[in-house]
Amino acid sequence: MLEFASVVNAVECAIEMQRSLHDRNASLPESQRMAFRMGINIGDVIVDGEDVQGHGVNVAARLQALADPGGILLSGDAYRYVEKKLDVRCEDLGERELKNISRPVQVYRLNAITDTEPAADAMSLPLPSKP
Repeated sequence: MLEFASVVNAVECAIEMQRSLHDRNASLPESQRMAFRMGINIGDVIVDGEDVQGHGVNVAARLQALADPGGILLSGDAYRYVEKKLDVRCEDLGERELKNISRPVQVYRLNAITDTEPAADAMSLPLPSKP
């Protein structure tokens, strides 16, 4: 669990962490690979000693549990902060009911790897000489 003063910084960090893990895993056997799920939300965080809690933390934890291995999920609130500030594409997954959260949460999927890298089996096409 990490707390950031800026949701933009949180998303940038999550992307970099997922890319680093992807690169590290590429050279490892399947049994030694690590794949993290990440959930990002913006909201109240209460720090109590070394413990963090609050609605914002609960939503982020629920999103993390829903994410695919190697994936990042954003709440609608977090997405609205980063959509115009970062060059990332997110897939709208709709509203989701989350455990112990009173209202449905809008969820967006951001895949840190596929947004910037072509798939390994994708054909490479020559670039045209004109736009």
